[in-house]
Amino acid sequence: MPAPSSRPTAAPALRNFMTRLVLAVVVFNLGLIGFVLWALQQSRLQYEDQARVTTANLARLMEHDITASIRVIDQALQAVASEAARTASAPGMVSSALIEALIEQKLQRLPELDGVRVADAQGWLSHGTGVKSAGRLNIADRDYFLQLQADPDAGLVIGKPVQGRLSGKWVLNLARAIQQRDGRFAGVVQGSVPLTLFIEQFIPLQVGPSGSFTLFDEDFRLVVRQPLPGELSQTVGRPFGSDALRALVRSGRTEATYKARSIVDNVERISSYRRVQGTSYHLVIGLAEADYLAAWRGEAYKAAAMVLLFLLVSIVFALFIHRTWRSQYAAVGALEQAYRTLDAEKQLNQTIIRSSPFAIYTRDRRGFVTAWNPAAEKLFGWRAEQIVGKPLLSVPPGKERETAELRDRVLGGENIIDFEVRRQKQDGTLFDLSTTLAPLRDARGEVTGYLAIASDITERKAAEEQIEFLAYRDVLTGLPNRQLLLDRFGQALAHAERSHSKVALVFLDLDNFKTINDSLGHAVGDALLKEIARRLGECVRETDTISRQGGDEFLLVLSDLAGTEAIPPVLLKIRERLQSPFAVDGHELTTSASIGVALYPDDGRDFETLLKKADTAMYRAKDAGRNHYRFFDEQMNVEAVEHLHLKSGLRRALVQGEFELHFQPQFELASGRVIGVEALLRWRHPEDGLIPPSRFIPVAEDSGLIVPIGDWVIHEACRQAMAWRAAGLPPLIMAVNLSAVQFRRGEVQQTIAQALQATGFDPHLLELELTESVLIGDTETVLTSVRRLKQLGVKLSVDDFGTGYSSLSYLKRFDVDKLKIDQSFIRDLASDPDDAAIVRAIVQMAGSLNLRTIAEGVEDAATLALLREISCDEAQGYHFARPMAAQAFVNFMAQRAGASSSNEKVGMP
Repeated sequence: MPAPSSRPTAAPALRNFMTRLVLAVVVFNLGLIGFVLWALQQSRLQYEDQARVTTANLARLMEHDITASIRVIDQALQAVASEAARTASAPGMVSSALIEALIEQKLQRLPELDGVRVADAQGWLSHGTGVKSAGRLNIADRDYFLQLQADPDAGLVIGKPVQGRLSGKWVLNLARAIQQRDGRFAGVVQGSVPLTLFIEQFIPLQVGPSGSFTLFDEDFRLVVRQPLPGELSQTVGRPFGSDALRALVRSGRTEATYKARSIVDNVERISSYRRVQGTSYHLVIGLAEADYLAAWRGEAYKAAAMVLLFLLVSIVFALFIHRTWRSQYAAVGALEQAYRTLDAEKQLNQTIIRSSPFAIYTRDRRGFVTAWNPAAEKLFGWRAEQIVGKPLLSVPPGKERETAELRDRVLGGENIIDFEVRRQKQDGTLFDLSTTLAPLRDARGEVTGYLAIASDITERKAAEEQIEFLAYRDVLTGLPNRQLLLDRFGQALAHAERSHSKVALVFLDLDNFKTINDSLGHAVGDALLKEIARRLGECVRETDTISRQGGDEFLLVLSDLAGTEAIPPVLLKIRERLQSPFAVDGHELTTSASIGVALYPDDGRDFETLLKKADTAMYRAKDAGRNHYRFFDEQMNVEAVEHLHLKSGLRRALVQGEFELHFQPQFELASGRVIGVEALLRWRHPEDGLIPPSRFIPVAEDSGLIVPIGDWVIHEACRQAMAWRAAGLPPLIMAVNLSAVQFRRGEVQQTIAQALQATGFDPHLLELELTESVLIGDTETVLTSVRRLKQLGVKLSVDDFGTGYSSLSYLKRFDVDKLKIDQSFIRDLASDPDDAAIVRAIVQMAGSLNLRTIAEGVEDAATLALLREISCDEAQGYHFARPMAAQAFVNFMAQRAGASSSNEKVGMP
């Protein structure tokens, strides 16, 4: 029987297999352990790098907070020193009280300070915290006093930490000299900052249980430390600093990160050191190894557990294989039966091949077809009797070399799986083919030909290409979309980094495209966008990238630039090509573009930063009148940050009552009487002080906040007018400016009606000032609103008359009561004949239309005399009075009422 004879020959092969399997398991486990150890080491390095970044950021934050506190305290000390110097020449109870009040005010605003005190030139404390109750104390021996006494111009001096003689606390003293008018030393103003303040600032920082914060001086003596190594009194002045830290400080570096063991508590930390700007002090923030590696140790324990588990699984697997071997030894006899069924299986395989949906065929070493199934006939078009014994002529021109290389590889014994190629049918039709090739061997193992299994993937390839197009291209223009742009931008940056070149990100926005889209339809707009995309492609190199971001916005990546001088010619070419007329669906269209440019690495090193700055530059180009280009500069960024700062502050200002109204009197030139006031908005910012309207009004209009702010102005002006009436002032016209944004967006009529009803103010005394641009735009809507306002009884005045359209038709249609002549004509009235002629013409025209005129910006008597001569009705300006607060206006009216009649005449304010 053949089975017994085959058993002895199979057993050694199985034993060899078991030996190799055991060796493979051992080698794999050793490799796994090595890889885990390497990965843990890399993870530890990452945790250390993260700790370095964290300590650097915390040190930068702590240094910024300390510097900011010192700067604010210095401003307070300067204010007290200035007041002390001013009152030094006129001592007395009033002066002393003023200084004490000022010190108290500063202490309330600066909780960081433990006290503020003033000492005279001999060092005797005269004013400030605890001075009166403590009796006479002298600080002439303090280091900061001696330094300022020797050099009064030394500015802010920070003394060494001492224990306060009044408070008993350990403090840092900040001091400034008080100087007489001739510059001589007159004393010092000193503020005390408790050392515990620095600990309080540090405590919220996340540095772990063993983290530390240290402030030390240039002699490497401790000022304060958290955690304290003992009592505070034992900490101050204690030596500090590892050898690594001392070397960094002595090298002159202002910031650094290092790893060292602390000489205070013997804990090894990664620490970041920074010099506190403007002082002789340094700070160090450290993360202990036990803290920043805590998570890493958890990972290490988990990895060790996983390795151990895998070892156990490997042992179990090896035992399982051993038991399986015994079963396999018994099953070897069944192999003979398998050989006996081989012929039947061959027949079955032939049946499967003939019925397979895949094209299956074989070829000999010469390339002649030796077998050909029905699916191959359907795929290629040749019947079996036409192709068997002949070469398969399915290779399209240009693919001969690729086909020869594939044939050589498979005849060399290589299996080629799912290789995609382009082939042609019998009728010449090209299609995409996925083929698997396997060598055919004879009994000696030599390759005699190869087997091919093929399927038509033309439809799948077309779908994939469509999917890829939709994923990376703009459907309308075919240009790269944002995702593809980001990929190419990354490649451009990598190349620029290697070659030390520049990359330009160009933000292009079409001017007035919305008008074309809305008037001619989206089909015309889409056709125009396609043509614009084509023209943009003519203006750049093949290595550059153009992307449509949606709507009428395009981004261009200009790569591999030696310098900025290569960019303007491209932008000028783009502008020239876009200005040429477009012929779209029977329409001849013209357009232009506003372009912003940001440069790598000058303006930023990542896409989002450069995109934001290019966008900012583009809007600057639009502000310049469109059809321009602008390169980003840092001033744009500063203005954008200020715009955001003001916008955020405006929301808070309205809620917290930071706005106030000032009032500028308006005089009747014929009688010299004060007949009204103009309400002017002011913003008293808690940090920046009084902000002029020229800075915040454009931001309010741009953000829409001008609507609620304008509503508040109207209510407050009416309320204040009624308060003046209650105080005994005569009826006065209250002139209030209305913003164009407020007039168009807000419900002005309802706001004014509510204000008049709530305050009881006479509507005939309320005068609303509108600019000419408000009255000209959207005429019918504006006319309806103006008529409703007039029905309330209020008066209308045209502000800045003469600077806009100055159309006579709207003066008649809108029932205007008064013209306010712009100060640009009034300023040079006495010296410029053209301005005088314009003003005279405005006054005469107003008189013929029964309108009153008021001149703003009157600043001298000569201008006033000319206004009287040409019969102007009213005037306001610095020659009469500056804008003033409500109570100051009451005082102003009282002074005029008490003055003699000769002094009441206009021109003698």
